[in-house]
Amino acid sequence: MSFVQRLKDCNKYKESNFFKFYINSNHVGFIKKKNLNIINKFPNFFLLKKNEIFLKKEINNFQKRTYAIDQVFNFLLKQKLISSKHREFFPVFKSFKTKPLLKVQRLIGPFFGFQFFGVHLNGFLKKNNKYFMWVGRRTKKGNFPNDLDQIAAGGLPFNVTIKKNLIKESYEEANINKTLILKSKYDGTISYRVETKLGLSRHILFCYNLELPMNFIPKNNDGEITNFYLWPIQKILKIIKQSRKFKFDCSLVIILFALNKKIIQIKKIKQMLNNKSDLKILKKIK
Repeated sequence: MSFVQRLKDCNKYKESNFFKFYINSNHVGFIKKKNLNIINKFPNFFLLKKNEIFLKKEINNFQKRTYAIDQVFNFLLKQKLISSKHREFFPVFKSFKTKPLLKVQRLIGPFFGFQFFGVHLNGFLKKNNKYFMWVGRRTKKGNFPNDLDQIAAGGLPFNVTIKKNLIKESYEEANINKTLILKSKYDGTISYRVETKLGLSRHILFCYNLELPMNFIPKNNDGEITNFYLWPIQKILKIIKQSRKFKFDCSLVIILFALNKKIIQIKKIKQMLNNKSDLKILKKIK
């Protein structure tokens, strides 16, 4: 196993398995060709044209778009293609700098291959010129049971800014207060595409680093983490390199940290941390 393998774990998909999905002229997602039979159940909403799927032009505002996609979500629930009871709206953008085109239930993201976003935080210490990092172990009951994780991380909900989300997740997951988390520094992005049974999971993660006080002990407030460990970064990197014990996207966030701190120096890896096509959504439309 290797760091490169961890990157490949986060980029398992075959684009030929999907139709591109458009809202107006904006390419916003990917729909699995195997799911065309489901799309065809909603002829009032969708149009297939030259191997591309379009939301119909008359569905032309935020409310109408949200309603249309929500009808598909309800169908998937009834068919038990989505079973989780978790409910949370995420935004769908044509550009991250503009207002969202619609809001959708987080769980339907992969069905339409929508681009979602999240924040991840590395909480670290430096002792005698050596780096240590706090990592958490996820519970047995939730998603990715028993996996190792960042000190704090979470998806970006509708109508929540990156900063507010970072503040919220850091308190809920590690009891880091607002004054402390605002000292964190932006480290860059990670983006990935993973093909799932339902469709294509696409995420862009905004990564932050926070140097924590020596006497700080994280405490979980939302029940997602059972234990925290303060480990040398070299131990963490060895686990990432030799196993899949870390949640798959968390491995990439730690690799980015190690690259930027020059703990590891492999140019090939840095180039693989982002899908350039997906990052276009972050650029301001002129």
